[in-house]
Amino acid sequence: MATSGATAAAGGVDLADQHARQRSADGWFMGRHQPAPDAYVVDVGCGSGEFTARLAEMVPGGRVVGVDPDEAVLASARTRQRPNLRFVRGRVQDLYLAVPPCGVDLLVSRAMFHWLPLVEYPRCYTAAFTVLRPGGWLHAESGGAGNVRRVVELLDAVAADWGLPPARVTQPDAGTVHDLVAEAGFEIPAGGVLTVAQRCPFDRDGLLRFLRAQGTAAYLTGAGADVSRGFWQAVTGRLDELANPDGTYDQTFVRLDVLARRPA
Repeated sequence: MATSGATAAAGGVDLADQHARQRSADGWFMGRHQPAPDAYVVDVGCGSGEFTARLAEMVPGGRVVGVDPDEAVLASARTRQRPNLRFVRGRVQDLYLAVPPCGVDLLVSRAMFHWLPLVEYPRCYTAAFTVLRPGGWLHAESGGAGNVRRVVELLDAVAADWGLPPARVTQPDAGTVHDLVAEAGFEIPAGGVLTVAQRCPFDRDGLLRFLRAQGTAAYLTGAGADVSRGFWQAVTGRLDELANPDGTYDQTFVRLDVLARRPA
């Protein structure tokens, strides 16, 4: 799991603090690769568009397109539209249907890939390659191997008790993703695909809000109300297992960051 680009609520849970946590990592993400002021940028899995709007501020002489498959979140995102920013519906797997091929300078994605099965990754990277111009860059960040490990172990155990499958998230290692990106035709600079472990602060209530926001999508899609209620009662009862010796509930996030270039 990782902080998501989804908007408004997940399972009735306010995502405001999740968005704030994601925004706190914007500087780290953009420090790896910043667009030129006149760049054509596409944000895939843009959600409600907070980060997409920031990108538009960075390219005053360019243009930005946010792409997301969820029409509900796009309705919120479109309130942020401006002359150099617009939002369209589309999936990363079929990105060339929403964005003309061979013209994008920078394709970014935040906290989206881990919601896709690994078998879909080659198709996604090929679609990204198709819409980028020669010399254009792909920069994607999502959950990597070991991300919130203790959280996943606890929630997987509770899910098993309730007859639910493990987390519906994909958190691959950097080596696997490096090979898939290269097989799609990208050039990968030294250190282009890497994982970074980052300690994230939580108090008890904040961690529970995070679990409810992320866990609903990861475990309870299609589950009935009784199962969902029982699942969260069990998680709440075991939450103190995630406390640290110092009394905090801080957790370790692992970000998988992909920076690759379509050959010129």
